[in-house]
Amino acid sequence: MTMTNRIWLPPYCDPNGFLPKIQETRTLFSHMPYYFPDFAGRAMRFLQSDQAKKIGFEYAPERTLPCRWKCSDESVFGATLAIYAYTGQFPFDKGIIGGYFNDHSLGAAVHHGSINIDFGGSHTGYVPGPGGGSFGKIWRPLQNEISTDCGHLMAVMEPFRSVYEDACQNIRLFSPDGKKILVSVPNEFVQPNWSSRDVKLLVDTDTLTTGDVLYKAELSYTHTTIGRTLFYLHPDFLDSLSKEEAERYLQPKGRPIGHNLTHRYFNIFDSNPELDEHGAPKNRISLYAKYILSARRSPYPLKAAVVNTNLEYNKLTDAVRSPAYKNYCFASFTGVFLDLFYEPIHNYINLFQPLGISIKPAGTTQCVEIAPEEIFSIFDNLEPVEPKCLKSQMSATADFEKIQELFTYTPGYYNMDE
Repeated sequence: MTMTNRIWLPPYCDPNGFLPKIQETRTLFSHMPYYFPDFAGRAMRFLQSDQAKKIGFEYAPERTLPCRWKCSDESVFGATLAIYAYTGQFPFDKGIIGGYFNDHSLGAAVHHGSINIDFGGSHTGYVPGPGGGSFGKIWRPLQNEISTDCGHLMAVMEPFRSVYEDACQNIRLFSPDGKKILVSVPNEFVQPNWSSRDVKLLVDTDTLTTGDVLYKAELSYTHTTIGRTLFYLHPDFLDSLSKEEAERYLQPKGRPIGHNLTHRYFNIFDSNPELDEHGAPKNRISLYAKYILSARRSPYPLKAAVVNTNLEYNKLTDAVRSPAYKNYCFASFTGVFLDLFYEPIHNYINLFQPLGISIKPAGTTQCVEIAPEEIFSIFDNLEPVEPKCLKSQMSATADFEKIQELFTYTPGYYNMDE
């Protein structure tokens, strides 16, 4: 009988359970992100177009309230200024630290303006450099050092990242006979009560292994090692690798599994989470932790920002579809802010990768959604409106092509020094 360790998982981690899908970074970043002031100017041009009018958006500046929902980090302050510049009004704040949407802000916002224009999303730092640059950090001139960005999102992910990286280094594969590969797993990654940490990572014995190795006195490699359990490696694992990667494990000396420990082969969870009324963690991003950490083509800080933006966008669109807001109009521009420290102006600039646009006309509870491919198709053919104020600040960094040249990331091409 094949033994399973899935019995130790909390119900919300059931590998057979359904988890809503999140946008793929490899698809999103098939396009170069916009310089955010340029995007904001194009967004305002779009809202005044016949196309927006056909969707049901009626542009009326006297009834319009620009809003933002994003982190309060100083590295994203330029986004606030851009919204102010292109709308002529300082944006109402619907966000809290970490890039979360504050749904309790909606009532106050529609009191100030019956048409809400929302710009929002999570953010992450980007340090340009050879090899695609790196994510999750940014230069902080006041501290004279490079530090995390978004600090809150990275703090949420850190306990999961730490355990995952430990597993990548300490789960080892080897082949005592050059044919069959065995996997040696520290016991804390097999059964949760062997681990002293709050975040538990369990290899999925159903997918990574085909059973444990029985003791044989004459075969020294079968002798139990302190704190470890030995398994036969599942052949599907090798089939997922290139020939060169698979051959690395065909040697008697154990090699770390590394980032080949992808989401299919493990589960990770907080053993003491705050749960909602449905028994799921209130910290919803933890449900996607294994996909974030083991993404093969995306750095985890960027993947975390994409996932969190998806989660918070859902909260926003779910809220505006409430019958209480039927008579109000909402235009929501959602994406990931990418923060760079731009040396020519010795300050931060923000790129913006749109993840979606949602238009809810007044008089309905239904939204019209525009996907990224269509956003680029529309916006690339629009000229930004003229700034209503802060014209000198907007033009100071208006060399869009030079700014975009700093962003050399493409999916699967980035530094691994996060």
